[in-house]
Amino acid sequence: MASAGMEYVIEHVNEGKTGALNLRGYGIFPGSSIRPVFKSPAGDPVAYEIMGTVLALRLKDSENIYVSTPLHREEKI
Repeated sequence: MASAGMEYVIEHVNEGKTGALNLRGYGIFPGSSIRPVFKSPAGDPVAYEIMGTVLALRLKDSENIYVSTPLHREEKI
């Protein structure tokens, strides 16, 4: 998981998996900013701030989001 409180830019969204959540409908698309806010006590889901809204995503859905780090390296959130 990306570091809580750090802001990232979404570089790629893999929507090809069967049953994958339609992430674009939540404002999750390349070029959007995303910031992990906190994890639930069990660790799943994780809350993210996206376009000014806090959204909880399950880990299996957030695995499909690739972001650039402050050093511009791509990683999974």
